[in-house]
Amino acid sequence: MDVISCQGLTKTFGRVRALNNITFTIGQNRITGLIGPNGAGKTTLLKIIAGFLRASSGEVRVFSEDPFNNLKVAANMIFIDDQMRFPQSLTLSEILASAAAFYENWDMELARGLFDYFSLDPEQYHHKLSKGMKSTFNMIIGLAARCPLTIFDEPTTGMDAGVRKDFYRALLRDYL
Repeated sequence: MDVISCQGLTKTFGRVRALNNITFTIGQNRITGLIGPNGAGKTTLLKIIAGFLRASSGEVRVFSEDPFNNLKVAANMIFIDDQMRFPQSLTLSEILASAAAFYENWDMELARGLFDYFSLDPEQYHHKLSKGMKSTFNMIIGLAARCPLTIFDEPTTGMDAGVRKDFYRALLRDYL
């Protein structure tokens, strides 16, 4: 079964064509990387798949449905990027507890294990973390959510080399 299917996908912003006639499919239980230079449209494509943007033309299907403003798609996916915001009044441990109530397949054991491994302070606030620590925490949310579709957009922004390597290890260990 294809989780994601794009056929002739095009996205324009005014006179700028960000995506031009893209066609591909991604099956279930796959890790797929998207690479390209800055400004190539990677984030635009991911936001269309996540249902945050509408394609200008072509067809996009996620779980066989149009993802734009689609509750079924939203309930079965998580989009992790460096723009994630959480209520400033919540500590990191409170955010984890909230996520457990929100994500049906939430793995608190994995979240706590990664939380401890990366030495995050449970009483810290997300908005007070360094860029690298925010990325690390966001990555934990993405992995522990156990969604049928997890989209990471530049998940290692700000992480140092060692943490980045550990992130990829955790991702692969979780997948394999």
